[in-house]
Amino acid sequence: MNILVAFLHHLAAFTLVSALLAEAVLIAQPLTMSSARSLRFLDALYGMSAILILVIGVLRVMYFEKGADYYLHSHAFLFKMAVFAVVGLISIYPTVVFLRWGKTIKQNQIPALSGTELKNIRRVIRLELCGIGLIILSAVLMAKGTGFSG
Repeated sequence: MNILVAFLHHLAAFTLVSALLAEAVLIAQPLTMSSARSLRFLDALYGMSAILILVIGVLRVMYFEKGADYYLHSHAFLFKMAVFAVVGLISIYPTVVFLRWGKTIKQNQIPALSGTELKNIRRVIRLELCGIGLIILSAVLMAKGTGFSG
């Protein structure tokens, strides 16, 4: 069972990264109806993947791996969770913008996106990708026992 749960956790993580990279590519191009629809879909996929990572991660910590006591004494794990939370919080901005497009897209119109919004969305996506890099580094350090204080 540990292997299946670990597989699902990693699958959700790779899905999240793939969705975010696809968003980065699409938002770098001129906005079209197709790209606006795709951005909304990809952002929803990103959010669902993040929720799955969180739920499965909690299950792994509590029931399938070394136990909560081990992880709660790992500085790498705590840093990983802090970065995950920050990435989640900053991801709210693009999600709100993309959700706001719903009515416009249903009317078959390309959503209006100001230069400032576009710049901010691109910046947030880059920050999210950097955060994911830190999460991966933390996961490696955690797996090697670096920063364990128990």
